[in-house]
Amino acid sequence: MIWKKTFHACVAAAALLLATGAQAETVLRFGHPNVVGEMSSKLYDEFVARIAERTNGEVTIQVFPGEQLGKETEMVQQLRDGVLDMTAASMAATSTLVPAMEIPSAPFLWQNWLEAEAVISGAAMQPAFDELEEKHNIVPLTKIWYWGWRNFTLSEKPVRTPDDMAGLKIRVPESPVWVEMIRGIGAAPTPIPFSDVYTALQQGTVDGQENPIPTIYARKFYEVQGYIVMSRHMLQNNMILMNKDSMARLDPRHQRIILEEVGAASAKMTLLQQRAEENMLKEIAATTEITIIDDPDRAAFAERSTEAVFTALAERWGEDRIAAVRETIETIRGQ
Repeated sequence: MIWKKTFHACVAAAALLLATGAQAETVLRFGHPNVVGEMSSKLYDEFVARIAERTNGEVTIQVFPGEQLGKETEMVQQLRDGVLDMTAASMAATSTLVPAMEIPSAPFLWQNWLEAEAVISGAAMQPAFDELEEKHNIVPLTKIWYWGWRNFTLSEKPVRTPDDMAGLKIRVPESPVWVEMIRGIGAAPTPIPFSDVYTALQQGTVDGQENPIPTIYARKFYEVQGYIVMSRHMLQNNMILMNKDSMARLDPRHQRIILEEVGAASAKMTLLQQRAEENMLKEIAATTEITIIDDPDRAAFAERSTEAVFTALAERWGEDRIAAVRETIETIRGQ
């Protein structure tokens, strides 16, 4: 009968539409280490919402903040294995897969952010990004996610020269560049998980630590420290990374939207975080009893640590890759 044929045709069409809709909707898993309230966390949520809006809900991103899915390096490994689709990680964290990704974290390497941004985004670092993609199936959505200049905090002793740090126990991440830097300065590098740093400072397990001002502020390290030393010894640059296969499965239109929104968030992060660094330091100075030492002998610290790090890690990073970065820096400065 005609009505039966019409009915079955409608059912088939509805089923096809449902199936098509299910295929069109893509859900991505995004794990990151930042806590609610940090600038990065706010901007992650912002670009996630923008991507959902611009793709009409065809691409949604589930966000897992605050190391819910593991430590930073663990999430990088999950990304490689396809367990995660996206993560936010420092360049040092990705050095567990590609050691040369750690080169931009070398102490006293940069004179300013614009110099660092140009080199990290340019040809000198491209071989490391190629290796990350070809060997580990990871592509950057943005190579730049400004986090800040790292500075020392100490519990009971003011520090202005490397000699002032002799014998002090300084908490460091479990990464060779930090260990070699602190050794070069003459202090004792003490790896401690990031989640345990506040307690370690409070209990005197270590004499100090180092991090960017926004991290010192957000994690309230100033509550259990007596001094902030504005050494600006390292630049921390993070990235937003994606599993290559996850990216390839997306419609090209959706790929473009994701790259545009993450890129826009990256530019916004640089502006807001640099402004926040200044304002947070002013607030710490005005509302706490901590002493801020803004005149450490950076040249003396650099003399002790920079070449020591490059010498110790030349084999790990690759002498050719170190040379490419340093030559590019000199070219930029010459211009």
